[in-house]
Amino acid sequence: MSNPNNIFIINDVINDLFDAEKSLVNPLMRLNYFGRLTKNEELIKFTNNEINGYKDQGAIVPGYRRTIGNLIVEVQAYLNRQTMEIPISVLDSPFDEALRYIDVREGIATVEKMAREMLESNGDKNEFYRPVPMEMLHIIQPALTKLYKSNTRLDAIGAKIIGNGNIILDIQSFIRTKLLEFVMQIAEEFGYEIKIKDYNEKQESNNQTIVQFMSTNITSTGDGNVINTGEKVKIDAKITINKGNKEKLSEFLQKNGLSEQDTAELVEIIDTEEPNSENKIFGAKVNGWIGKMVGKALDGSWNVGIGAAGSLLGEAIGKYYGF
Repeated sequence: MSNPNNIFIINDVINDLFDAEKSLVNPLMRLNYFGRLTKNEELIKFTNNEINGYKDQGAIVPGYRRTIGNLIVEVQAYLNRQTMEIPISVLDSPFDEALRYIDVREGIATVEKMAREMLESNGDKNEFYRPVPMEMLHIIQPALTKLYKSNTRLDAIGAKIIGNGNIILDIQSFIRTKLLEFVMQIAEEFGYEIKIKDYNEKQESNNQTIVQFMSTNITSTGDGNVINTGEKVKIDAKITINKGNKEKLSEFLQKNGLSEQDTAELVEIIDTEEPNSENKIFGAKVNGWIGKMVGKALDGSWNVGIGAAGSLLGEAIGKYYGF
């Protein structure tokens, strides 16, 4: 570790990141240390959250730590108990949005431990879950009654949101890759050996540069943000799609990063079901396609932030339907 009155060596961080066998705790702690030397609150906050976990329930969990969940309900039917899946989309707003995703809030050391256990299990632990609070079961009950017709009363007595465990592996890859891009930008701007005294003489402007680098490579993947790297990542906010014009819809979606294959899939299904025009609600197949595309935004195969992805698709398809 460098002398706080002398030099912070960027190569120490880079070396930690290059070695995939090393824990991510080391480079995160080094960057936390650098943030404290330079009083960069954004860098301190980010590294603290990654090291210790996003423990504050009000903390915004980055998009790379979120995955789409499935709602599994434990049901009491007279003397019998069974588990049933309920589509989250059938829940009333805003609970459908609140339960749509499952967050990985644990610190990076715990995430790494979970990943090792998953790999050692040979696929037996490819899911993880979060329990739904008991006080929210009354929200699930109407959907349960509506979806599952029975002569016996069905009561929701427990529930959990299950997520794809592969995100545990993806979190590590994402952080390692994006941190490397981040520190390489720092090195190019300030050198591989940063003199802290000189840096702090222009602390405010230098810290703003660091925050901008973070926004470009790391924090921009949270909900509502757009990743600014890669091809076809610009969101075209001006949507000029006439009702029923498939060509314009396809052109717009591909311009904003969707593949030709994904766009063709939407074009194929979009007219196979009628939307609810009065309430401006899409059909199940279109909603399923949107969910799949949001999943691609989540795993990085479509370079758009999660929140931006949903609003972009919703507005574009809505224009096509004439909403």
